[in-house]
Amino acid sequence: MMTTPVFQVILICTVSAAFVYYVLCIYCAADFFSQARISSPQMLSPVSLMIPLCGAEPEAYENYASYCRQDYPQYQIVFGVRDPLDPSLPIVRQLITDFPQVDICLIISSRTIGTNLKVSNLENMLAAVKHEYIVIVDSDIRVGTDYLRTIVPPLSDEGVGLVTCPYRSSQAVNWPTLLESLWITTDFMPSVFVANRLEGMRYALGATMALTRQRLSDIGGFPAMADHLADDYILGHLIWKRGEEVRLLNYVVETSQPAVSFLSMLKHRVRFSRGTRACRPWGHLGLVLTYGTVLCLLNSIVAHASPISLVLLGIGLGLRFASAWLIGVHWLDDRILRRHFWLLPISDLLTFFVWILSYAGKKVEWRGELFELDSDGRLAHRREND
Repeated sequence: MMTTPVFQVILICTVSAAFVYYVLCIYCAADFFSQARISSPQMLSPVSLMIPLCGAEPEAYENYASYCRQDYPQYQIVFGVRDPLDPSLPIVRQLITDFPQVDICLIISSRTIGTNLKVSNLENMLAAVKHEYIVIVDSDIRVGTDYLRTIVPPLSDEGVGLVTCPYRSSQAVNWPTLLESLWITTDFMPSVFVANRLEGMRYALGATMALTRQRLSDIGGFPAMADHLADDYILGHLIWKRGEEVRLLNYVVETSQPAVSFLSMLKHRVRFSRGTRACRPWGHLGLVLTYGTVLCLLNSIVAHASPISLVLLGIGLGLRFASAWLIGVHWLDDRILRRHFWLLPISDLLTFFVWILSYAGKKVEWRGELFELDSDGRLAHRREND
């Protein structure tokens, strides 16, 4: 392979940038996890949990039950579905029977306010919310008994508009979910810690979004994000644009993923990546500098495995493994990554491939329907002949 000196210099510069990024990830994560987790006995205001449902997630009962076991004086749980035959309904009804002491409400409504049906579900649920403080969580999330006691008090701090949390996977039932789990704790969450440290959080994570009804109303309510793919990103971003802090708390929740095919997992990853590209185009482009494993391998190939290229490869892999172990295993306590750490290079290659695919179009598939993303992440139904 013939290469120009200029190309080789550019490649070495990108490799060096990846080295800096890995070190930065470790620094930012260490800084984040050095924060004390405070469970304040004061300011435990009544709160409503909003959990939109569509189908029964793996271990759904235990996920939902974790919210019914909160060590918190007064709270309400609002579940919402669009389909009266949704398979999650028997599970919610069993919860109502098993936890009579918990204020649980179930809303069934197919009213639609936009192309994002999850947001329509949330809008339908809002009428049943009793309290000023709201916590919105994805249906596949499981939490500890101290969850509400930890995330609600910071909302009373001056300037805090929204509270969100990091997450890790709780299980990996097959190879595709395993690869997705590794990506969460070794790629996505490190990038969140870096963004949080360098520029502050400008978006929210769907694993937890805690705010007040007043702040939700101030940004236009759920209709303001009803046509966006990345509704969690938009919710946090609108809060940030008002000059209020989106605070990432040192409280890690867990997500449980269903067994999926490799193709389904790939479509999900591409959908997420294209959504990120639409919301943060320059940041998404800059991700190329974070793929150190691929960049080091490419540099070794271009340099015909020269001694210096092999040294750079060794340094790159060493830094990559160190950052993944410290962040994913040590701080996020990802037991899946601990057991399958040897798969990290394969995960890295897949992640780079997904990044390439994110630039191959604007089409996304979501719950069996095809959509087209516009430049700011809004969803439009894709016509059959497109």
